[in-house]
Amino acid sequence: MIHTQTFTTIGKSTVLKGNFNFVGTTHLLGTLNGEIVMEGNAKIILEIGSLTDGILQCSDVEIYGEFTGEIRSTGIVTLYPTAVVNGKIIAKSMEILPGAVVNISGHTEA
Repeated sequence: MIHTQTFTTIGKSTVLKGNFNFVGTTHLLGTLNGEIVMEGNAKIILEIGSLTDGILQCSDVEIYGEFTGEIRSTGIVTLYPTAVVNGKIIAKSMEILPGAVVNISGHTEA
C-alpha cells in the first residue's frame, strides 16, 4: 500500500533550496541546495545529472552526480565513476571507484 512506503524521489527538473529531513531511501535526480538530514539508516542516492550543494548528514550515500559541500556519514560513502565531488567527507568508510573526480579533504572514523 502506498501509505506505508517510505521513500523519496526528487525529479530531474526539480530545484530545491532549504533544510530537508528525509525518511527512507531517497533518490535525487534534480538540484538541491541546503542541509540534508537522512533519518535513521536511510540511504541517499545522488543520481547521474544531480547537483547537490550543502551539508549532508546520512548513513550510506552513493554518488553518481555532482556534490559540493560537506558529507558526514555514519556508514559508507561510495563515489562512482561519474561522480564529481568537492569539499569535505567524514565517514565510517569510503570507496572511490576509478573515474570519479574528487577534490576533498576527509577521513574515516571508527
